[in-house]
Amino acid sequence: MRPLPPSYNFLEREKYWQQFWTEQKLYKWNPVSARVDTFVVDTPPPSISGYLHIGHVCSYTQADFIVRFQRMLGKNIFYPMGFDDNGLPTERLVEKQKGVRAANMAREDFIALCQEVVITEEEKFRTLFKTMALSVDWELAYQTISPLSRKISQMSFLALLAKGEIYRSTQPMLWDPVDGTALAQADIEEQERTGYIHDILFCHEATNEPLCIATTRPELLPACVAVFYHPSDLRYQHLANSYAITPFFNIRVPILTDELVQPDKGTGLVMCCTFGDQTDILWWKKHQLPTHIILNKQGILTANHTGPLKGLKVTAAREKIIQILKEKGLLVQNRPICQSVKCAERSGAPLEILTIPQWFVRTLVHKNAILAKANKLKWHPDSMRNRLEIWINNLTSDWCISRQRYFGVPFPIWYSKRSGEENKILVPTIDQLPVNPLQDLPIGYTREEVEPDYDVMDTWATSSISPQLSTHAINQDFSIDYKRHTQLFPMDLRPQAHEIIRTWTFYTLLKAHLHENSLPWKNIMINGWCLAPDKQKMSKSKGNVIVPEALLAQYGADVIRYWSANARLGTDTCYCENVMKNGKRLVTKLWHAARCIAQHVSKLEEEVLTLPFQITQEKVTHTLDKWLLHDLTNLVEKAYRHFLAYAYTEALVGVEKFFWSVFCDDYLEISKARAYNEINMDNQGQHSAIITLYHTFYVLLQLFAPILPHITEELSQWLYPHKGSIHQTGNWPKEPLHASLNQMQLDQVDQLREVISLVRKAKTDQKVSIKAAIQLLTISGAILDEALLTDLKTVTTTTEVVFSKTPLHHPGLQMVGKKCSIWIQFAYKK
Repeated sequence: MRPLPPSYNFLEREKYWQQFWTEQKLYKWNPVSARVDTFVVDTPPPSISGYLHIGHVCSYTQADFIVRFQRMLGKNIFYPMGFDDNGLPTERLVEKQKGVRAANMAREDFIALCQEVVITEEEKFRTLFKTMALSVDWELAYQTISPLSRKISQMSFLALLAKGEIYRSTQPMLWDPVDGTALAQADIEEQERTGYIHDILFCHEATNEPLCIATTRPELLPACVAVFYHPSDLRYQHLANSYAITPFFNIRVPILTDELVQPDKGTGLVMCCTFGDQTDILWWKKHQLPTHIILNKQGILTANHTGPLKGLKVTAAREKIIQILKEKGLLVQNRPICQSVKCAERSGAPLEILTIPQWFVRTLVHKNAILAKANKLKWHPDSMRNRLEIWINNLTSDWCISRQRYFGVPFPIWYSKRSGEENKILVPTIDQLPVNPLQDLPIGYTREEVEPDYDVMDTWATSSISPQLSTHAINQDFSIDYKRHTQLFPMDLRPQAHEIIRTWTFYTLLKAHLHENSLPWKNIMINGWCLAPDKQKMSKSKGNVIVPEALLAQYGADVIRYWSANARLGTDTCYCENVMKNGKRLVTKLWHAARCIAQHVSKLEEEVLTLPFQITQEKVTHTLDKWLLHDLTNLVEKAYRHFLAYAYTEALVGVEKFFWSVFCDDYLEISKARAYNEINMDNQGQHSAIITLYHTFYVLLQLFAPILPHITEELSQWLYPHKGSIHQTGNWPKEPLHASLNQMQLDQVDQLREVISLVRKAKTDQKVSIKAAIQLLTISGAILDEALLTDLKTVTTTTEVVFSKTPLHHPGLQMVGKKCSIWIQFAYKK
């Protein structure tokens, strides 16, 4: 056995073991293993957006705890890593890094820049994940923009198109004028903003009576198509079946009634524009109103009839029209209000509503079916199920999957220009996939005969089939390797954060339902956010991001993983320096415990150390040793049940408490005297103690291994080289002791531990050394066998111990515990 240094060089040794695991291919998936013996993970593909903070590391390591546990149970693990490397986050990163704007470049040139950047960024992510000891099989890695992923994503589109579950429609859509793309309901967030409500004067056509109308969007006056009041509002009954004239633009619009008008809000008269908000869309559909679109994709008023507002962006146009109305005496008043504004989740820009042809996945008709699927899924924690149910119940539109961007998966679609079939949708064969309709052609058509679809898919349209990107098939008809698909789908686990339940969870459930009427996975574990010390979500813009690289240099990966394990699923957790320090303390204690045990192990013959514990356990004869193994058996069972239920925090708490309190504070101290005796074939106590120490510590390393992979590998390879890697498949600890203790023996050990605790407290209270000699120790309420009595005398440095069945008044110090009382007479006079 090589000597163990006084301290642990985590920077050097963690890197060493990461290389060792790679060379040993411990994490490689075995494709010939039976599905029942395989554990399959749908790993979140991180977005290539420029950086990963400590919160990302936290969530990924939490999934790894479960994976390592399942591997130790004996499962063949399918654990890939993907990279979500297309879509708005990547495009924005490229624009920032390269100092360009996609809109000002040739499409092909910008895509080339994106492909260049993602290669570099993905390598950074890969390096960090390896440094954090994620037990990923990197041979299974995928990119959402790779040719294989594009082919599978396009197969998903064609499969749903063939089923009639995808359609193209020109309808009002929420539009981000900053990023220049349509958005789905899940890409939107409500923001509270201060605005103004303006009372402006329309004119009643029949009577020339002024009509005061309240609006927050006066710049949309050129798009006004109607005026509404509530049917029960007595103030405006005389306006029925008449018309109003809009101020300044002099547009004749009908005055109509609708129950969605709030009589007590503003003046009770409102204008409907195409389009100012979702209510305008409802009125437009219900009352079959005309369409006057005045904004372009950049949020600029471009319609000729907008007069002096033409060429202005929304904010400038609003200021301009207010000025004009004020000058003409058509503005009654304006007053500040707090309003909820729909904004793009990515850019933060207020959204507009435009009518541009888009592709949609039928969603609303499947709400009940997806709710039923969600209820069949096992949620960890179960409370997170409610978030998805609320989202599904509040859905109001089908899923828009088209985006007006460059770097994404193209729609495999052309539109025919042939005479007699104009605008007919043309699709490729499966063998042609992946296709780029801007470069490729449908079979039998020339370039002049087709118009390509210029849009790309929403990145979620590809991420929603992340299981299928790994299984290489959508269904039996649209597949690359259907046998592989049946081996892996549905998967066992989806780990993810709670903020993307409405997107990634929902969309993946929807796609699996539409493609194969199946769940995509059996379990879903939801992690919370990592909050900064100021209890806010970490954000680059807020300047409160903690990067993992600095913490890795200071503490090492195991300590960060320890901190991650203290964050329970579904709960937002603040970064805490004290937890990191506790993790560092635990790693150091494991190191020193190993060095202590090594002193005793060297006294045993080598063949004894390599024997299975089932054989050597007959040499465990001491009551205290049997008790430790008995409690260890219970610990293994509890840790197993916690890990199985995805409660890794509870597993760690139990194992750590046992290690510190039971193993280190009590057992190591109590058994130390026996273990230090010279080895002697007649000295069963020493042999019993060393074997117990040796095997118990290995089991503890096994229990810590899913969370602290480096230090456990380091110590197991040093003390137990014959056992191989502690992380190998099937290495979860077996039951350490088959024989049980009777209740009297268990009670005696409990009494021993309490007496020792009382003695330690007494010495601390008396401010004397823990080694201070005791002349007489009288105990009431306990009885110990001869071996335990010897242990007691040794560890407490006591000359004489007297057991009393009834409380006695002795000279000296009295200490009272829950089970026992003691009287101490020190061997000195204070």
